[in-house]
Amino acid sequence: MKSKRIVVIIALISAVCLTLSACVYWYLNIKSMSKLLPDNKDLTEDEQIIIDKVGEPDWKTYLITYFLMLFMLIAVISIWAAVVNPGMKGSSVAMLSQIVSLGLLVLIYKDMRANESKFLYDGTLFKASVVFMLLSFGSLIVYALLLFKKNGTGKQKELEDITKERENTKIVVLDKCTLTVGDIDFSPLDALGKTEYYDILSKDEIIKHCSDANVILCNKAVIDKEIMEKCPELKYIGLFATGYNNIDIKSASERNITVCNAPDYSTESVAQLVFAYILNHTTSLDKYNESTHNGEWIKSRAFSYFPYPINELKGKTLCIIGYGAIGKQVAKLGDAFGMKIRIATRTKPENCPYPLLTVDEAFEQADYLTVHCPLTEQTKGLINEKRLKTMKPTAYVINTARGAVADERALRDALDKHIISGAACDVLTVEPMRENDPLIGAENLTLSPHIAWASYEARVRLIKLVASNLKAYQNGLPVNTVK
Repeated sequence: MKSKRIVVIIALISAVCLTLSACVYWYLNIKSMSKLLPDNKDLTEDEQIIIDKVGEPDWKTYLITYFLMLFMLIAVISIWAAVVNPGMKGSSVAMLSQIVSLGLLVLIYKDMRANESKFLYDGTLFKASVVFMLLSFGSLIVYALLLFKKNGTGKQKELEDITKERENTKIVVLDKCTLTVGDIDFSPLDALGKTEYYDILSKDEIIKHCSDANVILCNKAVIDKEIMEKCPELKYIGLFATGYNNIDIKSASERNITVCNAPDYSTESVAQLVFAYILNHTTSLDKYNESTHNGEWIKSRAFSYFPYPINELKGKTLCIIGYGAIGKQVAKLGDAFGMKIRIATRTKPENCPYPLLTVDEAFEQADYLTVHCPLTEQTKGLINEKRLKTMKPTAYVINTARGAVADERALRDALDKHIISGAACDVLTVEPMRENDPLIGAENLTLSPHIAWASYEARVRLIKLVASNLKAYQNGLPVNTVK
């Protein structure tokens, strides 16, 4: 947070200097042009000599100054945009515009030094404009360098330094039991330092084992301000997850602790479970399996019996809330089944081949509705009583995002009253599941214990990705950093 304030302050200094430079130059032009009006006789003797010597400005001269004024205006707008929303794009446009502006100012100043300028500029004010421009340009370079560093791009370390650092790096891996049942190879992590592995620990146990750790790798363990304060050697936190709400990001930033997450490792795995839910529901497969094992087929007089509904997916409307990597993969699978895909997302996606809906429209139109958005204040309780009541009675709702995205009591009520035909949840607001959870025992509800991400292949990818993140950090070029 402190580094961000410094970046903004430097951008503000650059913006103020540039604005002053532009205002002074525009003032000089307005004043000069007023003196060059045909009926203006208010010229000093020196100004009259210049006019007599070089003549009045021609169209080329006017073109140069107009271009200069335009580029100054572009630079001012761009750098103020960079103040409001720090980023390389605004600063890059401002820097390019200032380079052009400085070049044009040099051309004009060269003519002024030779008393050949066709504009009657005040020399002192003109120099002030140039000085303000140079101050702004210098500040902008510092701003860009700080932003470059803040975005995680640094200098590649020497191999010898990296090797020595790894030999002295203590890595504590928490939550190991959430990653493996004895089927995962952790050697990619072992190669990056002296590793210690622990399962679920209390806060005091985390402090005890991590007090001298340089690196903590965790899944769901909460790493808060107190833990960071009592782990003075801690420089890096790596997550075996995409979400990072269990990490105090503000405290980490204040202590220059790098935090990296693991995006997109489970895309195929989550999308696969979504369609396992959908196919199970549309074929009533679990009911037929139970019925057959209970001897119903043995008792049947016909070769086939079908008391439970079976429907085709083709032509059904699949509404996807959230169009990130997982949402796109789910859409791709739905497309393959001939479903009508509809997308509801906060940010309008580029080149989306499917119609876009609002969230409310998605609930109203869906035969199947699946949620793939992060948990935020805006998405908390997104699946709620009001929206569930607008759904078709045959609709099916799937939540593999975060438990709190759904109002679980409202979902239970909708199932009990047959407002919708069914639902599936892989995530709950409180995990592990409580004995009094409102969803336990609900009719037409499929529950799974947060396993959408946990295919063997996804977990192998996850270990490699977390190791790759830590290796990049050790090399001085961190990736997947959390802001």
